[in-house]
Amino acid sequence: MCFTFAWVGWEGTAHDTRIFNEARRRHEVKFPLPANGKFYLVDVGYPNTKGYLAPYKGSNIRYHIPDFRRGQTRASREPKGFKEKFNYYHSSLRNVIERTFGVWKARWVLLRDIHVNFDFETQVKIVLASMAIHNYIRMSGSGDAAFQIAQEESYIPCNVEGPDDGIEPHDEVSSGQHRSDDIYMSAVRDMIAGQIFSRSNTRARNGV
Repeated sequence: MCFTFAWVGWEGTAHDTRIFNEARRRHEVKFPLPANGKFYLVDVGYPNTKGYLAPYKGSNIRYHIPDFRRGQTRASREPKGFKEKFNYYHSSLRNVIERTFGVWKARWVLLRDIHVNFDFETQVKIVLASMAIHNYIRMSGSGDAAFQIAQEESYIPCNVEGPDDGIEPHDEVSSGQHRSDDIYMSAVRDMIAGQIFSRSNTRARNGV
């Protein structure tokens, strides 16, 4: 639940994918690229390309954990098929992002009206400084109450916009040099999803 990279100062209208691509392209910003054989979990606003594992998308494919809790019966709440099963676990892991931002925003109340009370240069400094202190508290192992609450299963972040709220899903049809990377990562996703689905069915048959 620590921030590993922050690039503050973009306009609010800048699309996430544009910032993401610029961070990867511009070496001077020192974006921590994933190591070979590793990948980041990203939401639907980002490309499912080598090093970045996105969920399956589609109007009939659920992703967010609350979507799996709305059914009236256990059967209706269960993920359907290998794509939803993958999305369920993907969302469960990515939930740490919402929890991290939840702790950060709850601790630093001044962030709510930062655009009103401070000039732009000061806003940038406040964001970076508060993230650094957030990381320090987390890594110091001080038993901070805010972090402890955020790790409870019932925790729901307040006043936190989800990372994929209000953004357009990324078009996975790439051109040129990136297409092979996209195809590769789609194959990796299908392999992982197939393994998850197979193991879940095995446990179900064994009554586990």
